[in-house]
Amino acid sequence: MRSHLLENIGIFPEVFPKIRFSSVLICYVWYRQSFLHKCCLHCATVVYNFIRPDVILLIGAAITSGRAVEVDLRKVRPNRFNPRLDFNEEELRNLADSIREKGLLQPIIVRPVGDGFEVVVGERRYRAAQKAGIERIPVVIREYSDEDVIELGLIENIQRTDLSAVEKGISCKQLMEKYPQKFPNKGAIAKALKVSETTVSAWLELVEAPIELQRMIAPAGKIGVPREQGKIDWDTAVTITRQIDEPERQVSIAREIARRPVYRRQAREVISKAARQPERPIEQIFKEVVEAPYEMPFRLAHMKPILDGTKIQTSRKGIPDPRVKVGSLVHAAVWEPHFATLRVVSMVRKRLGEFTEADAKREGGYTLAEFKKTWKDLHGDWDENEFVYVFGFQLVEQ
Repeated sequence: MRSHLLENIGIFPEVFPKIRFSSVLICYVWYRQSFLHKCCLHCATVVYNFIRPDVILLIGAAITSGRAVEVDLRKVRPNRFNPRLDFNEEELRNLADSIREKGLLQPIIVRPVGDGFEVVVGERRYRAAQKAGIERIPVVIREYSDEDVIELGLIENIQRTDLSAVEKGISCKQLMEKYPQKFPNKGAIAKALKVSETTVSAWLELVEAPIELQRMIAPAGKIGVPREQGKIDWDTAVTITRQIDEPERQVSIAREIARRPVYRRQAREVISKAARQPERPIEQIFKEVVEAPYEMPFRLAHMKPILDGTKIQTSRKGIPDPRVKVGSLVHAAVWEPHFATLRVVSMVRKRLGEFTEADAKREGGYTLAEFKKTWKDLHGDWDENEFVYVFGFQLVEQ
């Protein structure tokens, strides 16, 4: 009887071996149902005298102060407000194998709900524990309101790289709808999460996007490529929803971007052209943009040195466009249309501190001092340790 009742309230006898069962039970009733407040003053005094103050403090500590206790896994239910749309099954299986072998090393944070508990933080570990088939798990029991659970869940997940912008947007929407006094607008949410209001706006916009497009959005980590095949970054998804009105066309563009290793600037060009030319097939626009020679921008002052063969090298920050490789043709452009076609003959990565007078001369007939000044005018500073890409080229045609 004793063991059964303790198990029903989710606490096993071995957790509190020195506490009388009757004290645990009465204290539990008092904690969960405000028993002392409902009794008459006389009864309250009797109960208080019956349960030693140190026992009340010990049980209260187990429930509210962060002390881990073991509970029956069957008494724990998933978080109703979890923002995640799905969980990676392979990762869950791997975690379940680890839990089966070593146990659940980090307690799950739960709150009392009905005759059991609800996960607040640690949904993934909870699901993996179920897969592992273990009977008891360590938990930290705390009292949280629904508002607290949603906010904690979002704040916990906001730093996760495996949560998509859509899932974050769903949580933001829940906060605004359920707790308008605390979160009356996007600015209030942005302040609580320490992100920009623009970012919160983007997350919320994606909640309204077609479901198929939502599922193509990669976890909200690094924008651009490389990315998981079949996915697009959330920033590109926002650009699609803002520029393309028709949901079916939004999905078509997202699908094409997801299946090709295109960089964000190319994706933006595709989206822009698709918006301006709604009657054109997406595949045709992609072929035009992706297969066209890369438009390499130059300053107007570089036009003459390139055309007379004085400038035969250019150095750039950042990762080059995938279309730029040895042997490829690129368009030298100040503004469209381009003013020359160049053939890339060399491509190396080097530190600015390794530049020589010969490099400066190939950059357009400069001395090294003049080239440094030009670089500072363009980029703000000259960092000797900064790596840049250096492209050698030949003029093919004007």
